[in-house]
Amino acid sequence: MRWSYLVAALAALPTPTLAHDAFGDLGPFYANLLHPMADPMQAALGLGTAAFLAGRSLNTVRLALPVFVASAALSYLVLGWRFGVTAAPIMASAAAIAVGAAAMLPERWTPVAAALVLVTGTGAFVGLSPDQPMPSDLAQAILGTLLGIAAFILIAWAMFDATARHVSRLAPAIVGSWVAAVGLLAGAFSFQIETADAIGVSTSRDGLSVQGADQ
Repeated sequence: MRWSYLVAALAALPTPTLAHDAFGDLGPFYANLLHPMADPMQAALGLGTAAFLAGRSLNTVRLALPVFVASAALSYLVLGWRFGVTAAPIMASAAAIAVGAAAMLPERWTPVAAALVLVTGTGAFVGLSPDQPMPSDLAQAILGTLLGIAAFILIAWAMFDATARHVSRLAPAIVGSWVAAVGLLAGAFSFQIETADAIGVSTSRDGLSVQGADQ
């Protein structure tokens, strides 16, 4: 039953293509500020990273949070905006699985160096999620994106950390398990689509059709 709810929730999430329309026409600053709440994979990676850090000591968090934000900023500005690099869906899904699984591990199994490597990777994928800003909206889009990512990870970490301390120590692991499950399903869907495209099969509600069969 739990998996059926997860599949239904994943299917109901907006796609990255429609993420900008989730809050209406708010302008480049607010649209990018709220982007982590509209892009399913960006949200999953951010929540997974926050859950992972909620299960670590405060000393680790003090190092990892700035590293995550810096990685996201550099990825967005250098790879995304400067060179037009986008995150492959299946790779972003793999990152979600990794950080979700790591959130379920005890801290003694994740040394500080490994934690920093992990958040650097998830930060890079989070930074590649937003679309490239238009030249006319450049300053507002960049500022909104960076503030949105930083605020999202900080609020999510504070919420999970408080829940772990006052409600249940298993809270970060539970969130991590859901993030890993979302990454697994998203990766399976991405792999199915890529495989179908590779063999020339298109899917529809009425079934399958082979492209070019009547040519």
